[in-house]
Amino acid sequence: MHLIHIKLKPTTKIDLNFDTSEIGKGIQSPNAAIEESKEYLKSNKHSDFYNKDLMVVANQQLIFVFDYAIGKEKILIPEINPTTIFYSNAIMSHRRLVSFKKDLFENSPTVKNLNKRVNPTLFGNFFQLASNCIINLQAALESFANRQIPVNHTFMDINGKEFEPSVFHKLDKALPEIKGKRFKSKFKKYNFLVRKVIELRNEIIHLTPIEETTNTKYKSTYRKLLSFNYSEAIISVEKLINFYEPDLIEKCECGKEMYYDIEERFDSK
Repeated sequence: MHLIHIKLKPTTKIDLNFDTSEIGKGIQSPNAAIEESKEYLKSNKHSDFYNKDLMVVANQQLIFVFDYAIGKEKILIPEINPTTIFYSNAIMSHRRLVSFKKDLFENSPTVKNLNKRVNPTLFGNFFQLASNCIINLQAALESFANRQIPVNHTFMDINGKEFEPSVFHKLDKALPEIKGKRFKSKFKKYNFLVRKVIELRNEIIHLTPIEETTNTKYKSTYRKLLSFNYSEAIISVEKLINFYEPDLIEKCECGKEMYYDIEERFDSK
């Protein structure tokens, strides 16, 4: 299955219905504001120091940007919604993940045929991209939930005590309450795969050796990674995010291929 990379979206955008070239014309700024602007331009302090937000006009929209000081210069960088970045990472990992899995299956020895040599790089390449895909899908989900749930939202248990919610609680309970609709009830198959993404991510992050019956310590998790349906998981995460914020995950139509690769580089010395 071929997955197209997505558009990265700003955290905040405001559509404009007027000629942006007219902004500021005829407005006399107070002297204090002019002096503060001059000081900001000369200093190496970020806009936060002046308790200001920065915005720029792009494609007839106002979008938030942040400044980053490089020596005596400050560059402006659009503040990108992290959910779109994490999801894009997962998409870009997928293509090479599939390729590395194919290489692993085709070039590994079998129990009946040991003519092929064992090559650790084959599984290593696959694991890097597979774990990257899963971790970024989970990060997309959690960053999305955190953005949708108000900062002052209090999580209380049945006894009225505050608790730190899991990502499952945020997605299954908090989001439906806030949005007034429940993804889990409408898309049971997709929701099941979303849960599997989070469970597998937790297993990867907290990977510990198991020595119950044999000396091979990580085979259970590794087998899960090899059997996991990455393309359906990616689609399931997209469905959940767009269910609560329509079109946040939007396929790019630029026609360019974007994906992560692993290359061996050799020192020329």
